[in-house]
Amino acid sequence: MLRARAIVPILAAAFVAVLAIPAGVAQQQQPPDVFPGIPEVRAVHGIVRLTLDVVLDPVSGYPAFSWNARLGVVPTIRVRPGETIEMTVHDEMRPFSGRPDDVNVHFHGLTVSPNPPGDDALGTLARPGQTLRYVVKIPADHEPGLYWYHPHAHGETYYEVTNGMSGALVVEGIQRHLPALAAMRERVIVLRDVPSGPGFVDDDMPMTGMAGMTKHAVITHSHTGPPCRPETGLQPTLNRQPDAHIGIRPGERQFFRVVNASAARYYDLSVDDAVLELVALDGVPLDAYPGTAPSRTVSHVLVPPAGRAEFVVTAPNHATVLRSACVDTGKLGDANPAAVLAHLVDPSNAAATGVMPANAAVAPAPLTAGAPLPRNVLSRPLPAPAARRTIRFTEDEHGFAIDGKTFRMNDPPAVVARSGTVEEWTVVNTTDEAHDFHIHQVHFVAESVNGVPVAGRTWLDTIDVPPRGRVRLVIDFRDPVVRGTFVYHCHILDHEDRGMMAKIRVI
Repeated sequence: MLRARAIVPILAAAFVAVLAIPAGVAQQQQPPDVFPGIPEVRAVHGIVRLTLDVVLDPVSGYPAFSWNARLGVVPTIRVRPGETIEMTVHDEMRPFSGRPDDVNVHFHGLTVSPNPPGDDALGTLARPGQTLRYVVKIPADHEPGLYWYHPHAHGETYYEVTNGMSGALVVEGIQRHLPALAAMRERVIVLRDVPSGPGFVDDDMPMTGMAGMTKHAVITHSHTGPPCRPETGLQPTLNRQPDAHIGIRPGERQFFRVVNASAARYYDLSVDDAVLELVALDGVPLDAYPGTAPSRTVSHVLVPPAGRAEFVVTAPNHATVLRSACVDTGKLGDANPAAVLAHLVDPSNAAATGVMPANAAVAPAPLTAGAPLPRNVLSRPLPAPAARRTIRFTEDEHGFAIDGKTFRMNDPPAVVARSGTVEEWTVVNTTDEAHDFHIHQVHFVAESVNGVPVAGRTWLDTIDVPPRGRVRLVIDFRDPVVRGTFVYHCHILDHEDRGMMAKIRVI
């Protein structure tokens, strides 16, 4: 068993945020807010233009995105179907022997072309002093929802993503589909598990640097299931804050859009004394799958690394918390201890007592569909699979692998699929730790986990594969925009960097 969990310093730059009030919410009705918002960029004349510099943080000595000369600030991209993202990325790091210094960007979850200048994670790469220019065209029939972008330079992905190089990406339109959401305050939430404390370095990369955090989230014990061991060196944060507060009035409903931008951590999310009204997973509204209801009431939702969950929270009549429960990823898996991620408080009263006044909560109106979703391949019934495959996650003393083969950049595609078809894949985990299956460019439906049928089919692009377990998936290659070569891999990024990845070509 090879353990490759890297531990690197956290960016020391402070995060200054701008809160955007969603359209349709009257500003005079809003109480003072305490939410750590994220700046946003939007299209002008149909084009979102964004320039990111990759620099070495002068305090930590590790790479970071710099936007508008603001170190460590990564904006949320908001784009409408049919618009285009034009992103320029400058690699301004200096070459340094033994230090990773390459970079690119992957637009995670988008159903867009894998060919340059689009979402190419294989051949597009900037070395120090070079510049990348991406042109990512969002199809007019693209699903509205939450996506994200992050580096994907093989061998360096864990190192860069753990250091906070990632941002949320919203494809607009879900509020038109579910009109009740338009009247709610929207919260874009980026969860990261970042290094904390001085002196933590990547065991595989001879680098130095120190950065620490003076505040820490409240670490708690799980109330159900086996206790999780403590995690050392890594700190859960919400929008870069380890002790975040979210302003919400008693009875108020808010729309939480959560991306797990951690390199390896699982989050099992819940809000004390509240149920969650789930409306989308991995960027796709639940009812995009034919026959599925537009919302689902749940007590918690598991979000694996790189996954997204969008849900409505109705505040109880007292202060409460957004927490993650303990997640057991197997006897050889990483630690995922329970943690309080944010305090939900009435901002008009929180400074004094932290307790909400006991107002009567308003009975929430049901989340019903209004405008129809885009008609695309995901809204059509699934045909019979054109092929059935078994994919195995393996690991041994030599490293991590798929089907026993460690990834190399010059490898030919392990799978060749035909555009216009769907395939059934059984992903088998032969190891004693969880792995997180992800495939670029397309979505899939989970049919079963460990032989148990999955109730309530939804479209996903990431899924947990339990230790010594298996999942059966139907993967959709029907959209012609995704013709080309891309990858599938474990999204526990130290596993991917050490070889748990393979190529697929769609022809």
